Amino acid sequence: MPKKKLIFLGSTIIIVAIISIWIGSAINPPTPVAYKNYEGRVFYEIFVRAFKDSNGDGIGDLDGVTAQLDYLEDLGVRGLWLMPITKATSYHGYDTEDYYTIDEDYGTLEDLEVLVKEAHKRDIKVVMDLVINHTSTEHPYFKEARQDAKSPYRAYYIWNDDLSKEFERSPMSTLAWAVNEGQEELYYAMFDKSMPDLNYDNPQVEEEMQKVAKHYLDLGIDGFRLDAAKWIYNEKEKNIDFWNRFQSFVHEQNPEAILIGEVWDAPYNICEYAQVLDSFFDFNVGDSILNAMNNKTLSNVVYNYKTIEEMYKEEDASFVLAPFLTNHDQTRVMNILREDVAKMKVAATIYLSLPGTPFIYYGEEIGMTGTKPDEHIREPFIWSGKDLTQNTTWIDSTNKVEQVALDTQIEDSQSLYHHYKQVIGLRNTHKALSIGTVEEVKTPSQKVFAMERSYEEEQIYVLASVSDVEETILLEEGTYKVLLDSQGPTHLTTGENSSNYTHQVTLKPGQIMILSKN
Repeated sequence: MPKKKLIFLGSTIIIVAIISIWIGSAINPPTPVAYKNYEGRVFYEIFVRAFKDSNGDGIGDLDGVTAQLDYLEDLGVRGLWLMPITKATSYHGYDTEDYYTIDEDYGTLEDLEVLVKEAHKRDIKVVMDLVINHTSTEHPYFKEARQDAKSPYRAYYIWNDDLSKEFERSPMSTLAWAVNEGQEELYYAMFDKSMPDLNYDNPQVEEEMQKVAKHYLDLGIDGFRLDAAKWIYNEKEKNIDFWNRFQSFVHEQNPEAILIGEVWDAPYNICEYAQVLDSFFDFNVGDSILNAMNNKTLSNVVYNYKTIEEMYKEEDASFVLAPFLTNHDQTRVMNILREDVAKMKVAATIYLSLPGTPFIYYGEEIGMTGTKPDEHIREPFIWSGKDLTQNTTWIDSTNKVEQVALDTQIEDSQSLYHHYKQVIGLRNTHKALSIGTVEEVKTPSQKVFAMERSYEEEQIYVLASVSDVEETILLEEGTYKVLLDSQGPTHLTTGENSSNYTHQVTLKPGQIMILSKN
């Protein structure tokens, strides 16, 4: 059927007769979306150390995540990304000591198997961080290699005896080389001297990492978030070739496995990765949404998203973009939006209604704050402001605990948590919002967001305003339901304009509406 766009009028006066509409769920609600694969699901990024403690040591663990699967399922989450869980040197886990062992703070491989099985019972996929660009200096391979030039593991890393390169910069503008203490030589470590890069010119390294991937796929893991995927080599063509081989291997083990890359750069620099990865995060999407929120220029958000997505799909039509607001490497979104809950609701509505597979950073749904250093972007999830023993204590929280606490927000029907749950619930109920097409809708003001999502006969409109005044919107003839209204209850009105019968919607400042057109 032909698409019908929203029509916006300025100050046109329309004689109206108020008609009743359905608010909230329909009398006969649609069947919940049965996700066949990765696309369309809402994923949730978890820093296990900070999430939920199951054994009283104050540190989050895998059993703690398992214990909260009901919370995540109820929120509407249909996928988990576990930040590094293998044995590592640092608190963050991105410096692996042993790829085959779970960090003792987090539990055991058996605990991971239980988590995966319980998640699958709830139709929640589980992907884990795979950090194969580098290891820790404490990894047995590196410890042996740095002490013995004849070790078979020497060729697992990159060495140089030209000490003049000590202050040479990497393509990331970091110091590229580190001194091997006690030796007249350097090793390549572009992220940090404690994290030496692996040498993928050595085929044995690639084979080893394929074994690691198979190890976890055999345990039931659904795929991997690929850390530093852009830096396996410092040459794009070699990187693309590597990931092409790696994804072929992974998909041979499990055709449904997911590879989600971290390739942080401008879209035109990373689009080729869409050929060899199932999905990746586009940091530019989150930046564009947050800049639009702070600058009150929402009208181009959908155009920007579509432009970026189409660029990637030209490389591979099956590619799935992963929109998000911020993650574990960035200032938390509530700080960027100056702790404005109304703005946060608008930003969340936008990205959780976009195509692809949106990713929530744990605690985002309750408005947690956090700025650099990284530890304070990864603070304990606040389950309770009343019983603090429910929260991990791996680091002191700088959050306003009673304000952001989940138990407080559950009691407040207007809380950020309830808004997240509503929007995700609609996505999980309506295919138009999860796997449908997207179209930009012209707005009367840059301060108004409007988007159409469509799937077969279903059309859904997502509207939001950050304007300081009311904005009047006219919809074309049809029957509408209000699926969500942040300032409801709502009535639509009918009137006549240029021989077209319309429904009129007036958005108040900060108001969000999601409408279904039958």
